[in-house]
Amino acid sequence: MEFFLPMEPVIREQVFDNEEFTYQLKWDGVRMLAYSGKNQVELINKRLNNRTAQYPELKALTSILNGRKVILDGEIVAFKESRVSFPAVMRRDNARSERSIAMLLKEVPVSYIIFDLLWDGDKDLRTLPLTERKQRLRELMIPQNGIHVIEDFPSGSSLFSAVQATNLEGIVAKRKASPYLSGKKHRDWFKIKYRRRQECVIGGYTVRNNTANSLLLGVYQGDSLHYVGRASSGLSESAWEELHSVLSSLQSSIMPFISLPLKITRESYFVKPILVVEVEFAEWTETMHLRSPVIKKVRGEG
Repeated sequence: MEFFLPMEPVIREQVFDNEEFTYQLKWDGVRMLAYSGKNQVELINKRLNNRTAQYPELKALTSILNGRKVILDGEIVAFKESRVSFPAVMRRDNARSERSIAMLLKEVPVSYIIFDLLWDGDKDLRTLPLTERKQRLRELMIPQNGIHVIEDFPSGSSLFSAVQATNLEGIVAKRKASPYLSGKKHRDWFKIKYRRRQECVIGGYTVRNNTANSLLLGVYQGDSLHYVGRASSGLSESAWEELHSVLSSLQSSIMPFISLPLKITRESYFVKPILVVEVEFAEWTETMHLRSPVIKKVRGEG
């Protein structure tokens, strides 16, 4: 069977409402196409790597679909304490040995959120409009524990407000008439991410070509400064040069964090923790580090 590259959304900054579009939650998981047939299911990620072994519970698709030849597009997600956890699903996705896969099957259950039907029987459905593909998908799939069809919402702004209130990742807007364009980013689909903001203290920095190129960030808990990650994007070259001059004047031989990975310690310069940076980020990881931080503003102690 031919494997397809998935269709990808275009990033959009602002949420919008348009009757020509339907809106869905953006799940923070692993994109996966499922090729289900009479005797087996093959799971292929967006880089065309096979991940069938990592998710043995999704073999249930063959019985749900009564052995029908079907190609589904969706997202595999994992939950930790009732919240979607990207680090948790990555543990499943990176498992390689039979022993670790068996252990994680019990320890980290996953769900498959299906949002498109690309093939049904002997019919390629990718040229059909999204609304028709979704209707066929709802008629075909009987949702079961761990396997769900994604819900559609009529208003992007209302859904995005709910995402902000519950700290979810974002939304996807899809044109109802859109065909499925394998391997392409297209403006028929948009993803609008909800980015959180956090004020952090600069405790150090790293250097490349004699100029600061990343900041070591911390957050105070009581009197202790906890390291929460590095941020290297968001500033222009000239802004880095200006900031490097300020950081150099604040250098200190004392590490301000209560702990720091040894590798980072060896390649870093420490500063007096008096500068504050506002960063935009995707989420807190399980180890309480910032995921995908972007520097928005640097200011003095406030």
